[in-house]
Amino acid sequence: MTSHNSSTRSAHGSVHGSVHDSPRTTSSSTRKTSSRRKASTGGSSRRGRAMPQRQHRSRSTRAMKWLEPRLLLITTGVTLFGALLQVVAISTDSWLVMKAGGRPSPPLSNMTTSHVAEAYMGLWRFCRVEVKTRMMLDGTLEETSHESCQPHNLFPSKDEVQQSTEYERHHLDYTRTAIAFTIIALVIMVIGHAFAFYALRRPRYIIKRLAALLHLMTAACLLVLNEVFVKTAKHEKEKMADHVPQDGRSDYGYSFVLSWLVFVIFVLAGLIFLFTSHKKKAEYADGTEALEDEPMEIRR
Repeated sequence: MTSHNSSTRSAHGSVHGSVHDSPRTTSSSTRKTSSRRKASTGGSSRRGRAMPQRQHRSRSTRAMKWLEPRLLLITTGVTLFGALLQVVAISTDSWLVMKAGGRPSPPLSNMTTSHVAEAYMGLWRFCRVEVKTRMMLDGTLEETSHESCQPHNLFPSKDEVQQSTEYERHHLDYTRTAIAFTIIALVIMVIGHAFAFYALRRPRYIIKRLAALLHLMTAACLLVLNEVFVKTAKHEKEKMADHVPQDGRSDYGYSFVLSWLVFVIFVLAGLIFLFTSHKKKAEYADGTEALEDEPMEIRR
């Protein structure tokens, strides 16, 4: 009997203990469930906020991926056209054009007079247009024009240097400097286009930056060339009164304008290549682009 009663008490105690413990267990499980719900709700809200940002980034990345190669291709085509314009500019003589202000007085009967009606200068030679006017016996005027060009003497002999004036020595220095920067600009232009074509085929960021640097160096050489020619033109107009038209006006010709246009083209091309030379993040780049942005290793 005693054992039966004790077992009965223990059973009742366990029942009462389980009854008393069940609210605690229920409340703790409720708190865990609510915390999980909050965590899942917070995570889903964060994911919901992150999804539009990722979609916006993916759209912008796709747009840049579509735009960059086409922009570089168009830029390279424009620089090729600019190189052609620069060749035309340095091959022609219309850098500085000087024209006579008025007509001279007519000659006497059966006499001939001559005057310089126009003069123009390029990087390689200086040209003059001389007009001869003759009064015929019947009182009519007969005009004939003759054009003569003289190349710049870039390599005078020692005797010519000793006999030259200060003006001629300054003119020689200006001309040599202009031609030297012309040749340097053409060489850098060719190398820059080689890197530009390679960047179109293999769009590594380092190749794009090299192409941008070479385009900007070309623009710098053209800037020096044009500024040196401005100094040369001022020197010509001040010191060369016997070779230019009297009481005339002087203007820069189309060759000079083309050279400045090519300068602007290569500045813009260098900035475009520099702008598109950024490294793409790995999560927004495909396998090929990620490989292209890896550093180059040169091994023997």
